[in-house]
Parts: sequence; structure tokens; C-alpha cells
Amino acid sequence: MLKDDCVFCKIIKGEIPSEKYYEDDDFLAIFDIHPIAKGHLVLFSKNHTANVGEMPEQEWQKICSLARELAEKHMKELKADGYNLMINQGEAAQSEVAHRPHIHIVPRYFNDGIKVDPRG
Repeated sequence: MLKDDCVFCKIIKGEIPSEKYYEDDDFLAIFDIHPIAKGHLVLFSKNHTANVGEMPEQEWQKICSLARELAEKHMKELKADGYNLMINQGEAAQSEVAHRPHIHIVPRYFNDGIKVDPRG
């Protein structure tokens, strides 16, 4: 069920413009409006869920599989050297969208200057 106050729900309904990369009946991947790398995508389910823990297991499996598939395809298209798949769950993890779990697909290049270091 779509929510009136959710940014991603508004994108799905066409109330907020977006540049789509992929869409099917269940999922949408768009180009991030504040990309951290060229080709940065955001993948999310069309089913409004408050957080990753509330996603039905089958939906979770599908979004993870689709994220990998889109990342591999996009990496080849952009001739990227790799990619990051990132999920920010909750405010402490710097999630800027309070509703709807989503996966960032970030193409990476050698010497791109982006630092993602879980060791701090």
C-alpha cells in the first residue's frame, strides 16, 4: 500500500520526477538525485514497508537478487571496475528515507576517491 508522506511512494505514483533505470511490477530502480558516483542507482520495492526487518522474506530475497543482477549489468554498461551494494537501515545508519527499504547500487572505479571503510 502506497503512503502519502513517503518520497518513494510519490516517485512510484509519478508525483515526484525520477530518472528510471529499471522497473517491473514489484520493483523500481532510479538514478540517485545526489549520486556519490557516476551511475549511482537506488533500488526499492513498490510495496511500502517501514524497514528491512518488516519485508516479507520472499520480497527480501527478490530485491537482493535483483540488486546483484542490476549491479552486474550496470557495471558492464559503465565499464566500472566494481560496485558497492549498500543498505542504510535507520537514522543511526544515515538512512535519509524514513520509510521503504532500499539498496544503493554504486558503481566504482579505481582511484575514484570514494572511501567506504567499515573499519573506521
